[in-house]
Amino acid sequence: MKKVKQTNYQKIAEEIINFLQSEFRKRNTTKAIIGVSGGVDSAVTAFLCKKAELDLYTTILPYRKRGLKEAKEVIKRLSLPKDRIIHIDITPFVDIQIKELQKVVKLNRISIGNIFPRQRMIIQYAIASCLNGLVVGTQHLSEYYLGYFTLYGDQACDICPIAGLWKTQIYQLAKCLGVPELVINRKATGDLWPRLTDEKDLGFKYKDADKILYLFLSRQCPKKEIISKYGFSSKLVDKVLERVRITNYKREDLPRCYFR
Repeated sequence: MKKVKQTNYQKIAEEIINFLQSEFRKRNTTKAIIGVSGGVDSAVTAFLCKKAELDLYTTILPYRKRGLKEAKEVIKRLSLPKDRIIHIDITPFVDIQIKELQKVVKLNRISIGNIFPRQRMIIQYAIASCLNGLVVGTQHLSEYYLGYFTLYGDQACDICPIAGLWKTQIYQLAKCLGVPELVINRKATGDLWPRLTDEKDLGFKYKDADKILYLFLSRQCPKKEIISKYGFSSKLVDKVLERVRITNYKREDLPRCYFR
């Protein structure tokens, strides 16, 4: 992937801010509801919403305080009024759901992990409905192509301003926007399980995946060329592209339906 010069990230930020302002005008609201997790993606999205001068409502929805320290640092930097900060501990909600479900079905690690983001989205949409606002998503291009999201969970939103950026670009944009170093330096994680990072879960680094995905999907480079010309191992390229293949179902616009 070609490196974007640091000075260009200011232009990218301005384009996204204009996009946000335009979309909110179209939908006749200024209220933006965003979950601040303590990760760089939600921090960047919140900073962009603030710079777009939207009426920003942030939700902090931790499970067992994971990411809480970083989330509070983001909120502090945003300088929001207290009534724009909604802090709800989702631990009791999630734990009771797991407990009750375990009585009727044996949950595996994935099905348990999917409960967290879906619970958060229930809360965010309830708030958005009461305020006549829009839920702002934090998904980026890397997560999209790798299928690294939960359907009807962290994937659900009304508008997603950073959807066209790769994960490695998010970090650069974060520096441009003045996101706290504590957040930028934190390893990417969904905070589902202790010490489990995105890259550990995926089995490869975002910087490698981003370049492979860019070459294969955007530049349409053959797999052999990615391996021979750009120095990636065949094993790594296969692993990244296989992840794309097996998650294609997540990128379908509508569920499979039968019509007569």
